[in-house]
Amino acid sequence: MHLGNPANGQISVQDILAFRAGEHIAQNHLAPTAENMQLLEQFKPKMVLHMRDPRQALLSWVYHLDWKSRTEPGSLKMRPGYFDHSISSKIDFQIENYLPRLVSWAERWVEIADQGKLQILITSQYELRRDEKVFFNAILSFYQIELDFTPPTLPRTLEETHFRKADPEEWKRTFTPEQAVRATSAIPHALNRRFGWSDEG
Repeated sequence: MHLGNPANGQISVQDILAFRAGEHIAQNHLAPTAENMQLLEQFKPKMVLHMRDPRQALLSWVYHLDWKSRTEPGSLKMRPGYFDHSISSKIDFQIENYLPRLVSWAERWVEIADQGKLQILITSQYELRRDEKVFFNAILSFYQIELDFTPPTLPRTLEETHFRKADPEEWKRTFTPEQAVRATSAIPHALNRRFGWSDEG
């Protein structure tokens, strides 16, 4: 379930009350706003903060927008002519406009997790890619759930599972050297070091 409006990441009181009643899993891109923090500190749900290299997240966003514009024409409001530009021009635009939001989001949520006011398990895309079973066992342990399972074999398609490549270093082959430097310089070194993201483009 969603805990609010997926578009703005704002929690709905009605949704979090339903979530608190149990038998729900929520996946959200919650904004770390003062209003959201007030609700989270009041209801204290256990949370998993899943981290992804912002440079790869940006590239995935570029491809997602292209896919969305093809499958649902007219559903996106972008600057005029955006979809007529090359992939490199789109990356330039998103480095200027989207990357700062990604970095700010990641930085703030890590800060919140480190404060210890909420029970937050931090995971990363690298951990998921390295060993799915170990990754999910860590989450089950965090929630004190004992369960022996075999990871399902899901179809790896955009249409069925929103799967594209799952390569955390695709950005290195796609960004120009100048774009790699610009994007990397926008990410605090502390985040790069903590999550094993390469500082080099």
